[in-house]
Amino acid sequence: MSIRNTSRGIPAVLLLTAGFALAACGPSDDSSGPAAVSSPTPSSSTPPASSTAAPPSGPATSTTGDTPAATKPSTANGAAGSTVAGCATSRLKITTADQNSGAGSTMFELVFQNTGSAPCTLHGYPGVSFVTSDNAQLGKAAARTGGATPVVTLIPNAHAYVDVRTVNGVGGYDPAACKLTKVPALRIYPPNQKQSVNIAWNQEECVGPTIQNLQVGPAHSNR
Repeated sequence: MSIRNTSRGIPAVLLLTAGFALAACGPSDDSSGPAAVSSPTPSSSTPPASSTAAPPSGPATSTTGDTPAATKPSTANGAAGSTVAGCATSRLKITTADQNSGAGSTMFELVFQNTGSAPCTLHGYPGVSFVTSDNAQLGKAAARTGGATPVVTLIPNAHAYVDVRTVNGVGGYDPAACKLTKVPALRIYPPNQKQSVNIAWNQEECVGPTIQNLQVGPAHSNR
């Protein structure tokens, strides 16, 4: 005989079964509950700082080398930015000095003396090459060593200097490539000039077409 609930007329067995079902569908014992959803943070009225640095107030300035020609005035045959004319070849006496050989190389100076009656400037590199007695070039012209190129102002009778390097004899080159030859003269073009001067040399040098025997620096005022 089944037991009934007299107040509702629902069988007790059904009530017990429903209770177990409700217990199975209830919340878990995890006290953490569902993850909270955070509201978006209101934006600040102040914009965020930019991660890109502000550009400098003016163009960068190089500490070495030449200023681009477009940014400074120039004078005929003179250094850019100078108000003194360049030293014309006809107003210069060019000699060699302080020749010193060692460690496979010969170092010497070209000396430029202002023989004119007014100041003039030298700026940059001269052209230097070995030549025959007929002024035909032997080997490669001098390569530039690089570095700063100051403007050198020469008052009358003052001197400027240029450092030059050559290889001693055959050096470490193959003799066939070296083509060791007695060179009669050096041909010199002063900086920014188109007229050259030859000065006696009379030394044996490598003049092969593949050999870079000569190296030349810029004009400077101090020895």
